[in-house]
Amino acid sequence: MFRSGWFKKLREPRPNPGEAPLRILVLSKFLEDRFPLERLADEHGWELRFINSPQLGFRLLANSVFDVILCDCNQTGYPWREVLDRLSADSPRSCILLISAVNDDYLWGEVIRHGGYDVVTRPLREESLLRAIQAAGRFLAPLSGFPSRFG
Repeated sequence: MFRSGWFKKLREPRPNPGEAPLRILVLSKFLEDRFPLERLADEHGWELRFINSPQLGFRLLANSVFDVILCDCNQTGYPWREVLDRLSADSPRSCILLISAVNDDYLWGEVIRHGGYDVVTRPLREESLLRAIQAAGRFLAPLSGFPSRFG
């Protein structure tokens, strides 16, 4: 590893040792969604779980808790509105972000009506993902009691 990369690693923010990592569930079948999320997770110490089927997501939420859920609007066999309804019912303390190629006021309103928090535009960019996840954290911080986890 080059020294400049090593020094960069030293400057990256890390969660406190006794603090649980931010848990993010990503429901997407697109491989290109993984790369920016994995880079951000490495940089910020987040725990990511990728799945590609709504059924698996519903089963997973029966036994696990996630702080943030990123849900692709293109779900095979399921309309995204129904998926958001079910995700928000199964995990009411999670902040749900819809991944979509479009982002307008109508779509944002629909996301809110179906239990989501915001829309993240595809192609996913690290800066916009980080802003959306940090905004979700500020929204959830009073509920979770761990505001620094969303830093």
